[in-house]
Amino acid sequence: MAEQREGMITVRSDLGNYMEQIDQYTAQLPLTIREQMRQALYREYESDYEAQEALCREMLEAVPGNPDVLSMLGRCLLSQGRPQEAVQYLEEAHSADPGEQNTAISLGQAYQMLKEYKKAVQIFSEIDTPAEHHPFFYTAYGDCLENLGQKEKAREIYRKEVTHWEETREILSVDILDGCFVRTLYLDALMGAVELTVDLGVYKRFLTKVTMDANMQRRLAQNISFLSTALTVRTFRIPFRSLIREVEEQGYLLDSEQYFIIENAYRSVESYEYHEDNAVSAMMESFLSAESRAPMAGAGDEDTDAKLTALSYEWYMTRYIENHGEEMIYVSEKYPHTYMRTVTFLDQLQMLGGEGMRKAILDKLETFDDIKVPRDALEAGMEEAYQKALRRKKEPVYLTEGNVTYKRTGKKILPNDPCPCGSGKKYKKCHGRK
Repeated sequence: MAEQREGMITVRSDLGNYMEQIDQYTAQLPLTIREQMRQALYREYESDYEAQEALCREMLEAVPGNPDVLSMLGRCLLSQGRPQEAVQYLEEAHSADPGEQNTAISLGQAYQMLKEYKKAVQIFSEIDTPAEHHPFFYTAYGDCLENLGQKEKAREIYRKEVTHWEETREILSVDILDGCFVRTLYLDALMGAVELTVDLGVYKRFLTKVTMDANMQRRLAQNISFLSTALTVRTFRIPFRSLIREVEEQGYLLDSEQYFIIENAYRSVESYEYHEDNAVSAMMESFLSAESRAPMAGAGDEDTDAKLTALSYEWYMTRYIENHGEEMIYVSEKYPHTYMRTVTFLDQLQMLGGEGMRKAILDKLETFDDIKVPRDALEAGMEEAYQKALRRKKEPVYLTEGNVTYKRTGKKILPNDPCPCGSGKKYKKCHGRK
């Protein structure tokens, strides 16, 4: 449904309804710009922003300072990714008609795009709740608050968009609503909000109502990957598992190239759990992590480290497992998704035996350009490295998320470590970019 005052139409609807509202709106305008405004609004519907901009500039020559035309031009420039220019026209329109909420929202968006979050929040806070629902308001407002570190307020704002859908079932933009859902859930998790279970239930209902096309499948996979970064909060792990189970059981990603994210998500949860499990040794933990990383590595040079690490820990495990078979049985029962990544290795070990497997691994290591030592030296080096790894102990690391302090067992995530979201990328190229 389009939104309308005595002035600007701001939210597109179906074309027939939209053109009808254009007729109603332009009938109120001066004859000198009536037809041009009609064309400009149609161009906006067609996303032809360059043509719309040209029409706006022509109208300003005929009616200088007209707030509706200034507001449209500012919005047009925003759509072209030119917020600095947009601010000039939106400020002028806002000064001429300060009560027009749509202009104020566009101005707030412009400041958001310029990363002037304090200015944007000042404008958004004066509106607080739009007279008519606006799909961009809550997401832009929440983003600015979050960037200013006001997580509690940001969560409250995101939830207003979610609540609007829950009450009306009206979706003006699937992408925007979906973004508000995932930000709400993420902040719920980080802050230990009691509403997490309720919000997760609403999100699951939302997933049943939207068309699971390629775009939505891609967004869902990205959401799962992003939410997995909140698994540092223990209380979020059970709700996260329930979401993954729902996605798997409903088959939302069944015919998608993103289907792999489901298995990655299960392994992400397990990785945090076995990091904190005293029954899993530092050696076993490192082996499981290396095995999880290796199958995701591609053929490029950037994956050489991951391949070398996996082969090294496979060599170590041919020694370690001789006296610690019961630990592997424990892992297979408690961490089945992670264990599945070790099955091929274990089958080969059973077939070749420990000595034969070590020989096969050394053969593979010698094919790497980075390995430039004789076979005897390589084998001696592997034995020395194994003994060091065997003596290593798990060490707790204390971390802080907002006001919550918790303990993580295991090493800090380093730039070249696999990202905990399960994407298969190095941390520095995924969620560690910032």
